[in-house]
Order: sequence, then C-alpha cells, then structure tokens
Amino acid sequence: MFGLNGRQIFLLLMLFLLLFAGSKYVPPYFTAFQFNDFIRQEVKFAAASRKNTEKLRSDIVEKAKELGVPIGARDIRITRRGPSFTLELEYRFPIDWKIYHHELVFHASETGEIFENAGN
Repeated sequence: MFGLNGRQIFLLLMLFLLLFAGSKYVPPYFTAFQFNDFIRQEVKFAAASRKNTEKLRSDIVEKAKELGVPIGARDIRITRRGPSFTLELEYRFPIDWKIYHHELVFHASETGEIFENAGN
C-alpha cells in the first residue's frame, strides 16, 4: 500500500492516534491552566482590588463561562478565617471518544486576604 511496509503503516497509525488523542486532551489542560492562573491572581489580589467573597465568586464564575469551564457559583467553596480565606474548587472536563468516555478532574485551592468594609 503506497510502497509502505507493515512497520511504517503501524508507525503512521500510531502517529495518527497520538495526534487524535492530543487533540482531545490538550485543550482542557490548556483551559485549566488559564483558569487556575486566573483564580490564583484573583485570590492573591482580592484585598488590593477591594473585593469581598461574593464579588470574587461572581468574577470567577464569569471567567469560567468565558473559558467554557463547567462550574456554577455553588461549586466554589470559600472558607473564611478572620481576615483571610481559602477558596477551593473542583471541576471536570468530559472527554468523549466514540467508544470511551473519560473525565479530567481539576482542583484549585488558593488562600488570600479579603477586603472588609469598616462598617461590617
């Protein structure tokens, strides 16, 4: 077939399979990297940008919708400890092969300081 021996055909099939798998798995990892970096920056600078926990939560959900990350506001757990807080989030990306369904699970956990109004 096209002057190729069995070994060359096998290597071409493996290369095709590798490229196909990469096209399924690389985009969710790239999106997760961008989203986790956004979360890290938002939490780190929450006090400096004068954000409370609800504003932080809504900004994260908005960015998730922009990037296509399947989460809702109730998926974001914020635990307050005095002037600091911990934000935890677990989200999943479904990978749909025709014969196999797989989910990639990502977890983000960041700690930062929160802005408090003097009146509260």
